[in-house]
Amino acid sequence: MYVEIKSSGQKPPDNQLKLGHQNDGSGGYYPIIANTPHGRIPGKGQCGKGWYPFGNKEHIAHDFYFIKCNPGHSVRLQKSNFPPEPGLIRGHQKDRGTVYSVLCHHTGHGKIPGKSDGKTAWYSYGGKEHQTRDFSYIVIQPPQSYPQPYCPPQAHYPPQPQYPPQPQYPPQPQYPPQPPPYYAPSEETPAYPGFPGGYAPAPASPAPPQGLAHGMKVRFRCTKTNKNIRLTNANMVDGHGGNGKFATFQVHVLGPGQYCFQNAVGGWLAVKGNRGTGTSVYRDPDTFFLLHLNPGDGSVSLECQSCPGWFLAVKRDGSTKVIWAERKPSTKFFPQIVQ
Repeated sequence: MYVEIKSSGQKPPDNQLKLGHQNDGSGGYYPIIANTPHGRIPGKGQCGKGWYPFGNKEHIAHDFYFIKCNPGHSVRLQKSNFPPEPGLIRGHQKDRGTVYSVLCHHTGHGKIPGKSDGKTAWYSYGGKEHQTRDFSYIVIQPPQSYPQPYCPPQAHYPPQPQYPPQPQYPPQPQYPPQPPPYYAPSEETPAYPGFPGGYAPAPASPAPPQGLAHGMKVRFRCTKTNKNIRLTNANMVDGHGGNGKFATFQVHVLGPGQYCFQNAVGGWLAVKGNRGTGTSVYRDPDTFFLLHLNPGDGSVSLECQSCPGWFLAVKRDGSTKVIWAERKPSTKFFPQIVQ
């Protein structure tokens, strides 16, 4: 870990250990081990000079050693409630046993190398021995003891699935070649009770036989309110929309049967908890829907991929909820393609 170099007036051998200073402007200080009648006591030293604390006094060291780290080793300071083995610089005091070289902090005189028995530290200054509990052990550590970041062995991991994951659902029914025509509600068309919404045929824009394509713009007419789904700036979703920017959605195809819908002001249709909502987060998993085509009436149902088996529904009062499994009328929407 380290070697002791006897002082003979030379410059201290290892600048890594120039850890201390005094507020009196006397320069930097190094930890030393002083040979004394009281034992080998840690203290402080400079070029050709050394001092150590003992018996409430500061003593001049006439025979002392500087510390030099072995090649590749380094120095760190460690605060601890007990001596952090290994790597400590040790001494021995006849009346106290093993003592360690430490750096005393916030002393009022500076940061000064001194000694500690593992509980209390002492340093010398101005002819006196001073006591403190604010100190760090001086630890010499070898190269291999540097903390290394953990790097998992990426090469041994199997290939990861791509995002977003593809749903493991059975094939969804497709529109028949001749889908039932969708008739856009209008005040000019007479009532037709057999069709959802009670409106007579009118050549608007029926949903295409193959479903919804990427980039299309679409509105979803609610069965219960006979109005469109809308997503407001406040991320509120209801069934009271008209034909404006809050109710017009661009289709984003993520995979087979898997869609996201973004309205004209940038909000994404989503389901969080037990109701419909909106988000501005691109590819938030709560915005992923599976499109179920209902050939019987030309409607579609939106299954929430973040909670499989639950469908987005709009109640008669226009509020939203999610319904488990069964495709009730409130879960059916009639898509109107916007040209």
